Amino acid sequence: RVFDVDPAADRTTTLMVGQFGFGRDGRSHDRGYLATGSVHGFVPPRWHNADHRTDIDDHWQAKELRRSVVHQFVVTKDELTWLDAAAAFPAVRLLRDTDASGLVVQFSLSHMSVPTVPDQPSRWQLSGTIAPWYPHELRSYPAGRLLVPDSRGLRRTNGRLHNLSVELTDTHAVLNMITAVPVDRNGPVDLGDLELRTADSDRVVARLPREAYLDQEYILACGLVTVP
Repeated sequence: RVFDVDPAADRTTTLMVGQFGFGRDGRSHDRGYLATGSVHGFVPPRWHNADHRTDIDDHWQAKELRRSVVHQFVVTKDELTWLDAAAAFPAVRLLRDTDASGLVVQFSLSHMSVPTVPDQPSRWQLSGTIAPWYPHELRSYPAGRLLVPDSRGLRRTNGRLHNLSVELTDTHAVLNMITAVPVDRNGPVDLGDLELRTADSDRVVARLPREAYLDQEYILACGLVTVP
């Protein structure tokens, strides 16, 4: 279900999800799911980006066509049911056999379609990932250290980075850039090579070459990037 907490605001559209399943290919009575589970609570909108699309002209719905939003929910381990077919897929076996407390489902909505018939709903592009979830992570907000754009920085004519999060290990930086890079009709916009630096000493922690967010792998991973 979709509802507006505040009908007068365009940033309060909240979701309610009752059941989640993945793995089905085609009709459910031809090929079943690999896992299903119940979902509880609300799924509020996160990381609103009013300028996600950079190639929208003066269309009367430009405000909606440019924007993107992130949603996230959790299916706890005790609510999950793994079906027999899950054993046939290595990636699904890894999810099933992990010691996590459940699965986190994160997805973005963007690229709203232009209505072709009056009074008909618009379609949105949905991109997302499924990953292990641990109790120290929030249920409806992306995990990791939040990084936000600095409004004092120079604005590029072809867009700039939006919100993202980063998780650091001893050897790698994992960046969640699900809607961080602006896009146009050709895909992610080239913002050049990126660097993660400390705030006080300006020390380089990690480098993100442009190829890491411009290739097909970035799109298939829905913005999750791991670099040394």
